[in-house]
Amino acid sequence: MPHLRQVGPGRPDGEVVLRYGDRLKVTPPGGMGGWRVTEYPADILRLDGSGAAATSHSFDAIAVGQGRISLVPAGPSFSAVDAFTIRIRVLRDNVQ
Repeated sequence: MPHLRQVGPGRPDGEVVLRYGDRLKVTPPGGMGGWRVTEYPADILRLDGSGAAATSHSFDAIAVGQGRISLVPAGPSFSAVDAFTIRIRVLRDNVQ
């Protein structure tokens, strides 16, 4: 049975462990204009919708592996320092 994991604004630069089939919702700190997805491991996660500016983004774990998700504030002026980044590990689901 898939689970929903949520990462909120208080957890940048952390690590999230998912099981194959889980869903992940990433909600960075509030900000004018939302956040854009700039990087995610497409070989292990599927982005639900687009990476365009939004207050949150959802991903489905589609394969075992590891990588990272990076989001930046939408708008004309941002820097790498402003990025919201989390490390992801997707494990095999051993529950039958």
